[in-house]
Amino acid sequence: MPVSALTAADWLTLAAAWIAAIVMPGPDLFLLLRLGIRDRASALRAALGVMLGNLAWILVSVLGLSALLRAIPGALPALQLAGSAVLIWIGVQSIRAGFGDLRDPAAAQAVRAPSARAFRLGLVTNLSNPKALLFFTALFSQMLPPGASWWDRGAIVALLVLIGLLWFCGFALAASARRFQGWFRRASPWIDMIAGAVFVLVALAIVAETVPGLLH
Repeated sequence: MPVSALTAADWLTLAAAWIAAIVMPGPDLFLLLRLGIRDRASALRAALGVMLGNLAWILVSVLGLSALLRAIPGALPALQLAGSAVLIWIGVQSIRAGFGDLRDPAAAQAVRAPSARAFRLGLVTNLSNPKALLFFTALFSQMLPPGASWWDRGAIVALLVLIGLLWFCGFALAASARRFQGWFRRASPWIDMIAGAVFVLVALAIVAETVPGLLH
């Protein structure tokens, strides 16, 4: 078995940084919350989609492809602006759904059937936030020694994916628990609107950071 170039402290720091990042409320968790209070299967599908998106960002960073993106003028800002547009679209749809349920309380109380689109929605939501690329790039630049082996890189990917699956699927299961649904289903229109506002605010924050750099 190859000897890891990372110390035990490195592995603990890596895991702690990843856990701190994914437990912080953001679009991914708000999406799982708004789906979970209606349907468990949809929330779990979305959780898997979220983790597939995270896996893509992890692989791009750990394989060093993020340096290629940074070397192409305008590539990262273009990704950020495109992702922001998608986040705003998802946010507006969520806000509209919340207003629609307020006008029709019976619709808000109804349990919606599992959606085949939930997985895709989780994937798109995660990929629409290119700031994840910056996070992973910064994390790996600190944690990965220059001569890190492929064993180390593969082990890091496996560790982060395992932690992510446990967290996001666990959150989806908790949000879709019957007792939780009973408490929050009546508030689902407001949760939709709050989630939508979070999507829009995150997108606007990304735009506010990106545009000034393009103008200079």
